[in-house]
Amino acid sequence: MKNIYIAATLLISALGAQASEADKSPVTSIEINENVSVTINVKSDGQPVSGALIKIVHNRITVGSGTTDASGNSTVSVKNYTGQTVTIEVFHKLYASEKLHDRTLKEGANFNVIMRSKKQSAEEIAAASEEKTEKIEGQIADEQKSAEEAAAEKEASLKRQEDLRKQQEEIAAETEKASKEAEAAAAETEAIRKEAEELKNNGSEMTEERRAEMEKDIAAREAAAKQREEEAEARRKELEEKAAATAALERDRKAEEAAKKEADRVQKEQDKARKEAEDAAKDKEKEMKKEREAAEDAKKDAEKAAKEEADREKEAEKATKEAEKEQKEVEKEQKEAEKEAAAAEKERDAAEKLEEKRAKLQEKLDKLDVDQAKIEADRKSLEADQKKLDKKVAKGKNLEKLQQEQIKLDEKNLKLDGKQNDLDTERKKILLKMKKLD
Repeated sequence: MKNIYIAATLLISALGAQASEADKSPVTSIEINENVSVTINVKSDGQPVSGALIKIVHNRITVGSGTTDASGNSTVSVKNYTGQTVTIEVFHKLYASEKLHDRTLKEGANFNVIMRSKKQSAEEIAAASEEKTEKIEGQIADEQKSAEEAAAEKEASLKRQEDLRKQQEEIAAETEKASKEAEAAAAETEAIRKEAEELKNNGSEMTEERRAEMEKDIAAREAAAKQREEEAEARRKELEEKAAATAALERDRKAEEAAKKEADRVQKEQDKARKEAEDAAKDKEKEMKKEREAAEDAKKDAEKAAKEEADREKEAEKATKEAEKEQKEVEKEQKEAEKEAAAAEKERDAAEKLEEKRAKLQEKLDKLDVDQAKIEADRKSLEADQKKLDKKVAKGKNLEKLQQEQIKLDEKNLKLDGKQNDLDTERKKILLKMKKLD
C-alpha cells in the first residue's frame, strides 16, 4: 500500500500545472533575492498561448525553464539568484520567437510576452511584396489587364488564406481537445491519488486480501490514466507539428507565386522593350537590368529571411531539447531522492523493531528482578526459620519432631534453589539475546 501511495504522489507532482494570473505592468527595478520564482504570461492577439517553452538565460546558460499552461502562464524557479540581469526567451512552433532582454528578477514578479504568429508575419511580407509589385506593374502600358489579373490572384489568395485559417482553427480546436484530455487524465490521476491516500489511512480496518485487491486495482487504473495522458500529449504535439508544417507550406507557396509573378513582370517588360523604337532600346535595357537586379535582391532578401527563420526554428528546437534534458535531470534527481528516502524509512523501521525487541527483553529482565526479590525474601524467611530451629535443637528436646521440621525446611530450600537456578538460566538467555541485538 505504501508503494502505491508513493507512486501516486510522484505522478501528481509530475502533472502539477504551473499557473497564476499575470499583471500587465513590466518589472524593471527589483531588489536581489535567492531562489526566486517568477510568472511568465504569454499571449497572442489577446488570447493565451499554451505549450510555449520559457527559458531564463544568463551568460548563455539556462538558469530556469518551464512551459505555459492553458492560461498562457508558466511559473519558473531560479535557484541561487544573486540579482544579475537575465534574458527571458519564449519559443513556440506556431509563433515567432520573442525575447525580453536585461531583466532583473524578484520573487513573485510577472512578465508579459506578446507573440506574433508565423502565419501573420508571412501575410505581412506577402502584402508588402504584392504592394511593391503592383506599383511596378502600374508603370507598364497594360495596367488595366495587370490590375484585373492582380485582383483575381488576390481573390484566390484570400480564398487560400481563408482555407488555411479554417484549417488552423480546426487544428487549434483539436489541440485544445487534446489538452483537455490531458487535463482529464490528470484529474483522474488526482482521484486515484486521493483513493490511495484513503486506502493508506483506513487500510488497517480491512483484510490483507482485500487491501491487496484494492492496491492492484489502483495500480491498474493509475497505469491506464498515465497511458491516456501520454496519448493525449502525443496527439497535441502531432497537431502542433501539423500546424507548423501547414504554415511552412503556405509560406513556400506564396514565395513561389511571388517569384512567378516577378518573372512574368520582367518578361512583359522585355517584350515591351523589343517593341519600342531603336533610339529608346538602350535606355529600356538599362531599366530592365535595374529591375532584374532589384528582383534578384528581393529574392536574396527572401532567401535570407527564410534562412533566418529556419535558424530560429533550429534554435527553438535546440532549446526544447535542452529543456527536455534538464527535465530528465530533475526527474533523475527526484528518483534518487525517493530512493534515499525509502532506504532511510527502511532503516528507521528496522531500528524501531530492534528497539521494540530490546524493550520487550528489558521488560522480561525487570520482571525477573521482581522474581529475584521474592526469592531473596523467601530465602531470608527460611534463614530465620533455620535459626529458630537450630536453637530448639540445641536444647535437645523433641528431636524427632525437630528432625521432621528440618526435613521440611531443607525441602523448601531445595525448591527455592530450583527457582533461583531457573531464574538465572532465563536471565542468561535474555542477556544473550540483548547482546545479539547490539
